[in-house]
Formats: sequence, structure tokens, C-alpha cells
Amino acid sequence: MRLLITGAVHNPADPNQKAYIRDLMLFDGQTNVIAGATGSDPNYRQQQDILNAEVRGSQTVDGRVLSTRSWLTDGENLLVTELSIPDDAQPLPLQADLTAAGGTTGVAGDGQVWVTRTTGADGATRWASKAAASARVLGSRATASTPSGNTARLSFELAPGRPVRLVTSIHGNGSYANPTPLNDFTTKAVNRVAGIDGRALDKARSAHRDWWKRFWLKSYVDTGDATLNKYYYGALYAMGAASREGFFMPGTYAPWRTMDQTGGANRYWMNYNTESQYYGVYSANRPELAAPYYKAVAAELPYVRNTTHAAGYKGMTFSRTFSPYNATRPAPADVPVTGPKLPGKLSDQKTNGTFAAIPFMWNWEYTRDEEFLRTQTYPFLKELGEFWMDFVEKGEDGKYHVLHSAVNEGGNDVDSVYDLGYIRRTLTALIEYSQALGVDAELRPVWQSYLDDLAPYPTATMDGLDVILLASKIENSIKGNALLNKNDQPINLEGVVRPSDNLAIGGDQEQLRKVRNTLQWVDPFLPGSRGSSINGFPKTFTIAARAGWDPEDLIGRFTTVINRLWRPNLTVRQGGGGQETSGSLETVNSMFLQTFEDVIRVFPAWPAGRDGKFVRLRAKGAFVISAERRAGLEVSGIEVLSEKGGTATFASPWGSRRPVVVDDATHRPVRLTFGHDADTAEATFSFDTKPGHTYTVRRPS
Repeated sequence: MRLLITGAVHNPADPNQKAYIRDLMLFDGQTNVIAGATGSDPNYRQQQDILNAEVRGSQTVDGRVLSTRSWLTDGENLLVTELSIPDDAQPLPLQADLTAAGGTTGVAGDGQVWVTRTTGADGATRWASKAAASARVLGSRATASTPSGNTARLSFELAPGRPVRLVTSIHGNGSYANPTPLNDFTTKAVNRVAGIDGRALDKARSAHRDWWKRFWLKSYVDTGDATLNKYYYGALYAMGAASREGFFMPGTYAPWRTMDQTGGANRYWMNYNTESQYYGVYSANRPELAAPYYKAVAAELPYVRNTTHAAGYKGMTFSRTFSPYNATRPAPADVPVTGPKLPGKLSDQKTNGTFAAIPFMWNWEYTRDEEFLRTQTYPFLKELGEFWMDFVEKGEDGKYHVLHSAVNEGGNDVDSVYDLGYIRRTLTALIEYSQALGVDAELRPVWQSYLDDLAPYPTATMDGLDVILLASKIENSIKGNALLNKNDQPINLEGVVRPSDNLAIGGDQEQLRKVRNTLQWVDPFLPGSRGSSINGFPKTFTIAARAGWDPEDLIGRFTTVINRLWRPNLTVRQGGGGQETSGSLETVNSMFLQTFEDVIRVFPAWPAGRDGKFVRLRAKGAFVISAERRAGLEVSGIEVLSEKGGTATFASPWGSRRPVVVDDATHRPVRLTFGHDADTAEATFSFDTKPGHTYTVRRPS
């Protein structure tokens, strides 16, 4: 559906003059299209205001400067476009066309129109989407008409100094054998618009701004770098607008690339694209943005379980892609494991299942939501563990190896680091989570035995650098059989570093050295390459930050690529995906804050010569952290909010000097345990926390 506003009077002296169309995208709404009635307009301007989540415009229509403001209410699809002309202008005739290709139209009462569209008839057994929209003008009398079968029109006059508001309500849903009559959606849309007045819109606008105010105050950062700040807040805005509880999970191009079928680019791609949207939302203290993800993935579990069983394997893994359809119909009956093992009946990339589970794991690790862990994450993970233990094969060397899986699409590889890393992540998490829940103690030795005997990551020496390979053997007719590729996306390091979280600063120093060597040899940072600009943008820079790459060099490389890939709306484009570029929020967050093996590090990957500040970023363990550091100076202090209690452990930014930790509720110091890491000699300090208490860590004097 589309809303088009045009000047009603065109230039009779130039019959060939066409109204040109300017698209403006409300990130949290539908597309609102403004058309001018003249040619090139030097006064044309559209300004995206991400603070208030609205788009303001100005352009010349029939010789008058028309100002617009568009915004969408939060929690429903109610689009409001405010229009005005200057006090000294002549009245401006306008018309607003509401269109739906292949749809139906009508007039509802006095000065109100509606359109509908459906992709399937009532009673159809296939998937059917149904939607209706209704619009009317507040502040000016409008004439409603239906000039064609798929266009409804509102004609009205805009008086000088008297703004009007064009209100459009959209209702609909999609499901298999959609039982809701299309007329029900029409009635809802018509009634919603008919029942709204100026006071209600004022209240809705106030609520809209309050929602975004709360959103922005959940956390914020200051990198001191204009490009980094713009990217960070633009990416956060895109995520806040695209992913809301109660709505479908956004596809690869979020809600703004729509078509009758969700095939192609806007399906859910589970070999990173869909998950990568959420890479930074947990550490940015907005874990609630992932709520639509859990629902979509959980609805798919019965289907992928049956597919896995039909291939002869226990547990489950995922296909490469799926659509949201299964969230709207009853789950199928379980299919038992039958027949021989047929890996070819499953996706070539067996890691898709663990990839799908990673945001579920982050829910526990960042929020400590025990109920979600018990009812959703842990059962999901147990079935993934069953699959992996059934899928690996024990070789003559006594090690478990992975055959018939692929590191790149289309492969049939041996010991892909993708697989080895994701097996390690799955089984390690199962041990930790079973301990947290106090269940399945008898399974922990089994999981540990597979970890103990899992094949090591394949490595080699290339150009004098010890590197981690993609796999020990690759057979791939699409991409070739090279064990490492120049300027490619660092797929192998996803299984080692992020999003697997098997390694980060503070981890095994030899492994970290090999990761940095691999990044140096591959050079995924090259602008325009696959590693930075085609699928690699949400991966490469975060992996480098978590592996201890030189931070000043990293910022330079990161901002160079951002500047190359900018869209005008503060988001980054890349070949191979759209919304997923928000995933590099985690690059900035990881430079400011990392948690590895229960140790929190502030400014672990931030240049010593730069200012940096973050407020209320989220660390694993359900700790919300704030800190600041000035160029060349020490961290001034750390503020810690403990949401769920437990022990907070920090790598000390002050070396061996002891800080003082004060409970802000009692204003009393708390007991501190001080120590040093045996491998790195890094100083650490720990203190016990109470749920809901905030603690101030004071810099040693």
C-alpha cells in the first residue's frame, strides 16, 4: 500500500511536466511518499530526526513551500503526516491518494477513504496476507472519491497558517488458511481513523516521543569520533524501529522491503544474516529488541526437528533459511529418527542450528532470565547437543571430527572451524546452564568427554604467520577449495571469537595471537571486499576488537568502510544484506566493554590516546556498567548496577592498586577480593552484589 500526496493544480503551460516523487522512509513506519508538482526543486529537503523518530520535509508545490512532518505511533500502525504552508501563502489544493495494487477501494462516511488488499481468498488453504488501510484529514474538509479500482482519493485545501494532519491506519495479518474476513480489517482501520481527533493525536505524539526518550536513555556512548557516533546511533535507531515485540521478526531487509512472497533476500537466513541484526542489542542494554526473534525461531523448531530426524539424526539442526509462516499454524506431529544417516538431506552448513540458538544463549548470559533459560534456551540447546554428538565421527586418532558440513555455502568440508567452534560453544554452554539450573548432572561428563576429544582447530603457517584455517579440507565447487582466502569475510573466526564467544581478550594468548595473524593475512578490512563490505561488515570489526587488534588502527579501518558505505539515513549498506549492518554496534560496545569467562573488562580495546565514555552498557552476568576515560588518563571510576545479584569480577584497569567499592544504597564499602590471573598476570578484583543495588568503584588514590 502507498500514500501519495500531490499538488492538485499542475502547470497548464507545460502538459509534459510530470510530478516527481520523493520517497521518505520512516524507520518505524510505513513508506510515506511526497510528490512535488514542479520539476527540480532547490528547496527540497527531508530531515530524519532519530531523537523523536520522525521525518520533517520541505518542498515547493505549485509555488508554495509545503512543510511536512511524518511519524508513526508506537504499538500500532497509525501513520500521521502533518502538512502546512506559510501564513502569507495562497491556499494550496492537495490530494492524497491511498493505493493498493490489485486491491479494492471505498469511501467511508464523510471525508474518509479505505483500501484493501489480499494475497489469497477467504477459505484458501495456502498462506494468505490480508490488509486494509483507511485515511482522513483532520483540520480541513476533504472530499472522498475512488477514481480507480485500486486508488482512493482525499481532495482538500491547505489554508495558510492552518496545519492539517493526514491520518492513516493500517490493519492486517497473514497466516495459513487465514480465517479472518478481509472486511474485519477494513472495519478496524475505518473505525480507528473515524474515532480519532486532534486531542487523541496530541496524546499519541507525546507517547511516541516518550517511547523513544526511554529507548535512547537505556544506554549511550560517546566515542569522540563523529563517524562512529553517527553509525552507532543510526544503527540503534534502525533496530529500535524494526524489531518490536508483538510483530514479526524483521527479515534481511527489515520491514521496509516488502513483496507478496518472503522468498529471496527478505527470508530469514540462519547462517548469520538474521542473527547478526541482534549482535549489539544485548550489550547496548536493549535485549528486549530480540523478542520477535525468539518467537519466530521457536515456531520453527518442530519442523527442523522432523527434518533432522528424517535424515537419520537425533536432536535437531536448522536449514539455511525459513519464512515466518510456521508461526501462524499448529506444529506438526513429531517424526521419529528413522533410517540411515543421510547428511545430504540436511543443509550443507550444519552450524545453522547453533547460529539460531546464539541469541537464546545471550538472553541468559546478559540478563540472567532463569525462566527463559529453563523453558526455552536449555531445551533447545539439549537437542542441538544431541545432534552434534550424533553427527561427529571418531577417527583413528581418537578425536571427534566433522565431515559432510560446510564452512561456505555449497561445500562438503572436513573439520570446518565453523563446526568445531559451534560444537564447543554448544556443549560448553550445556554444562554451564545445567549447573545453573541444577539439572542433568549425569550428562555433564558426557558433554565434557566430547569436548575433551574434539578435533583442534586446523592451523598452518602462511607467509611466516601462524594462522587458523577455514577447515582441514574443503570441497566447494562454488567458492573453490582454498583453506584461506584473501580479503574474504572471516567465517572461520566466527566459530572461534564472535558470535561463538569461545575466545576474547583475556583468553588463551596463543589462540589470540593466531586470530590476529589470521586477520593480518586475510585482510578482511579492505574497503569494498567481501570481508568488509559484502557480508563481512557485521563480523570483521567486532572480531578484531575482541581479539585485541590495535584499537587505533581498527577505528581507522572501521570508519573508512563506514564512510564508503553510508546511506543518507545514517545506516550502512553492504552487498549481501541490509538490516544486518546494525550488527557492528557490537564493535563499539566491545571496544568499551567485554566479558569473557565471567571477567568484565572496561575499555579493553580502546585507544589510550582517545576520550571515551559509555553509560549503562550491559555486561554478561546481568551487570549494567558505566565508565569514562580521558585521553592519556586512567579510568576515572566504574558504576555497576547488579540486576540479579551474584559476584562481579573485573580485570582491574588500575593494575595492582586496590580500588574502593561502595554500595550506593548503604554508602558503605563492600568487601573486595583481589588477585592476579595465573596466565596473564592481569590483576582482578571481585565483590558480591545484591539484586537491584548499584555500586561505585572508585579509582585508587
